[in-house]
Amino acid sequence: MRSLYFFLGSLLALANSACGDQNKIYPVSGKVTYKGSPAEGATVFFHRQGGDPINDPMIMGIVLADGSFEIVCGSQGKGAPPGDYDVLIEWKRTLGQFKGGPQHGPDKLKGRYASPKQPQLHALVEAKPTVLPPFDLN
Repeated sequence: MRSLYFFLGSLLALANSACGDQNKIYPVSGKVTYKGSPAEGATVFFHRQGGDPINDPMIMGIVLADGSFEIVCGSQGKGAPPGDYDVLIEWKRTLGQFKGGPQHGPDKLKGRYASPKQPQLHALVEAKPTVLPPFDLN
């Protein structure tokens, strides 16, 4: 579990203060299930609609054991700037622990929800705390 936190911390460090030049951020939370069960360990990415998924700030969250997630925007903390977002979800299999952290395998969702060119999911972040409707994946 410590390796997972190290990995997540590394990802957030890459995002550093990328959200700092944008609008104020607001708390965003939701749930992700797969065939009715929590998608524990899945990664939820938010990309501003019309933006550049490669170069825009990394806004993301990790799905917990109960299926819940909270979005984090770099070093600014929990939340995202208001706006319309495409939502991408990857759920990588953990193959084991190796030097440098966990080794991940293929996406359990087979990339179905991870294409920035053809996003299947969307979210509206308002200028207030936002609880999203559940993302029920099949």
